[in-house]
Amino acid sequence: MISVAIATYNGQEFIKEQLLSILNQTMPVDEIVICDDQSSDDTVKIIQELLCDKIYLYQNEKNLGYKLNFKKALSYCKGDYIFLCDQDDIWKPNKVQTMIEIMQNHPEIKALASTYDLIDELGNEKQIDINRNYSNKNMYKCKVKDNALVKVPFERLVVENSFQGCALCVRQSINDKFQRCYTEDFYHDWFINLLASEQNGMYFLNVPLFHYRIHSKNTIGLKGNVTLKGMDHLVSTNTVDARTNTAKNCIQTLNELEKLDNELSLNYPTYTNYREFFNKHISYIENGKVIQLIIQNLNPYYKYFKTIKGRLMDIIVTFKVFINK
Repeated sequence: MISVAIATYNGQEFIKEQLLSILNQTMPVDEIVICDDQSSDDTVKIIQELLCDKIYLYQNEKNLGYKLNFKKALSYCKGDYIFLCDQDDIWKPNKVQTMIEIMQNHPEIKALASTYDLIDELGNEKQIDINRNYSNKNMYKCKVKDNALVKVPFERLVVENSFQGCALCVRQSINDKFQRCYTEDFYHDWFINLLASEQNGMYFLNVPLFHYRIHSKNTIGLKGNVTLKGMDHLVSTNTVDARTNTAKNCIQTLNELEKLDNELSLNYPTYTNYREFFNKHISYIENGKVIQLIIQNLNPYYKYFKTIKGRLMDIIVTFKVFINK
């Protein structure tokens, strides 16, 4: 059985096109579960006009907010496979078939993310500057060949989320665990990805299977971030706080996971080594331990959260601390 979970809120502009793209898949889905979070526009009316034996609409009695509304939609899904879906994208006709066939042939996959093409509010193709060393529209800081299927390491996802919920298909077992361990401290998609990756079951398919819409009302997702360049960037990152901030965030993430998931030590016992790596990393930089930091560069964990340029900047800042002691 194949389910689709959608959390809607004031999505009248795009919800019809999205639902039609799901209903017209080459491999049919069995149910589309929609939870509407007290929309004040015509979202519910449009959904009701499309109601069929596959669409189940639930209207919240009060506004739950994006995270809890998506959790509620997922909780109603009965499928062995569950697609997470935004209200404003457009699925390509082969999205369901492509991902389901892969997951059926690879039982080790607990959650599968695809990549996407970008469109604007009018449905026109949109381009962004792409870093050739990254994938998934620069969200996944690792080079993946086109059409390749790769496992995503737990260590890399601890640093940051690289895959939006709207790109995911997950097994019911992951949804069950998500419901049990849920917290609002994580975005729902990041938490799902972490739960799958700790079981060595988070995978990425570098094939664009839907159109991801960029517009002014995006709740979360790809944003047009302003980034510093040149000397301004160098100055902003040339501090102890800047060089240790990511490691501190990773420790916080691991600590939170440990509290929420009592199976973490069974599924991924080396997470304690990863946390110790971050603690040492912070200590080396804050105390000017240049030699120890250089030796730490040999640790494979380093590649998961810092680029080569980032490692060089770590050494420079640590050396500054050393000479100023």
